[in-house]
Amino acid sequence: MTPETDVRPATGREWLPAALRGRHMQRWLHVSLPLLIAFSVAQLSKSSIGVIVADRAFSHQFGLDVHPGSVGWLTSLFLYAYGIALFAWGFILKRLGPRTSMLIGTGIWVVALALPPFVNSLGELYGTRILLAVGEACFYPVAHTLTARWFPMNERARANASWLSGIFVGSALGSVLTTTMLTAFSWRATFLSQALIAAVFAFCVVLALLQDQPEKAHGVSAEEVNHIVEGRFESTTVVPKRGPESPFRNYRYWLTMLMYVGTNAPFYGLVTWAPLYLQQERHVELSDIGVVLTVANVLSIVVMVLVGRASDRTVRRAGWAAWGFVIEGVGIAGTVLFSNAGVDSFFIFLGLAGNAWCVVTNWSLLHSLMPTHQSEYSSSVFSSITNLVGATLPALVGILLTATGSYTAGFGLMFVTVLISLGCCLVLRPQGY
Repeated sequence: MTPETDVRPATGREWLPAALRGRHMQRWLHVSLPLLIAFSVAQLSKSSIGVIVADRAFSHQFGLDVHPGSVGWLTSLFLYAYGIALFAWGFILKRLGPRTSMLIGTGIWVVALALPPFVNSLGELYGTRILLAVGEACFYPVAHTLTARWFPMNERARANASWLSGIFVGSALGSVLTTTMLTAFSWRATFLSQALIAAVFAFCVVLALLQDQPEKAHGVSAEEVNHIVEGRFESTTVVPKRGPESPFRNYRYWLTMLMYVGTNAPFYGLVTWAPLYLQQERHVELSDIGVVLTVANVLSIVVMVLVGRASDRTVRRAGWAAWGFVIEGVGIAGTVLFSNAGVDSFFIFLGLAGNAWCVVTNWSLLHSLMPTHQSEYSSSVFSSITNLVGATLPALVGILLTATGSYTAGFGLMFVTVLISLGCCLVLRPQGY
């Protein structure tokens, strides 16, 4: 049977754009599209907490106006629970497969989003954030496992960019939706609307589109399967194969993990504290803060897509990441060095754009060190440890703010993590990564 006739049965998706129905494009339909939507909705709910805490009614309800350091713990507790749950999801994913794991995780996540309007204490609010983290923790191992199974090595930056851009799509939409809902209705209506969006646009899309493996998916041609298999870690020659095959015995895997701390920690630091910083230090109105964050996130999407395409041409991720860390560091430092709202907004744009640059190159670098059959465990351990370490930063910023009365020390801490990550890039770049 020739590749021209060996085509699996039609799926009845003629309503989709031709680009996604093409016989060479099924990997983008079955993986990139549902992951993009799921990550967009996840980030919408995750990043919007930074805007919600600026709402006076919400802040007063849970005593955040009396204890401002508690704001950081809303993010940090989420990330601690997220990091611990990631270990468990690695085993669940190996046993049940990516699709089933994603459906279970998304279901937990929808319930967690619907609970905050019905709780009354700060401790109960923390509990809903922990449950949200447990459900969402499956997302990254699922995404990395599916990327390793469905995309050749020289497409993985673009593949990663396609679903990672959902982080910034969600942040951009979250800024607009959250400020609109808070202004027009209430913080309770905001949480309930997020739960509804998660149920319709994440759970249902995953149920309809996500598939485990190209070899078993309907509608994927043998030609596309061959293209994917030939470009997997085990077959490709476009990345160096240095050190042990097991990522856990290769120091480059751990160095890449350390590098990601300078991506993960500053991102959560910025999305948690930038709204309050602009409001308290620069006296920017809540509606204007939403505009600033929306523009910053749209710029980040553009950067991520362009850098993904460019880095796939050379498959040399560390050098590209180094430039991203330079831009991110300049953005973070510039935010607190000037006392003008417009200038600070520009540097926040720069910091988030540099962060987007680092995210797509850092995750693609991980794939250069991760055999396909070990993707579930190696990606879950990677995500778990980086989130547990990164989780400390939002809370530390809150502690430093309480102790010093200034944001300078907290932003300085973010800057230090970026410098460490830049050093990791400079070690890996000469090795061909």
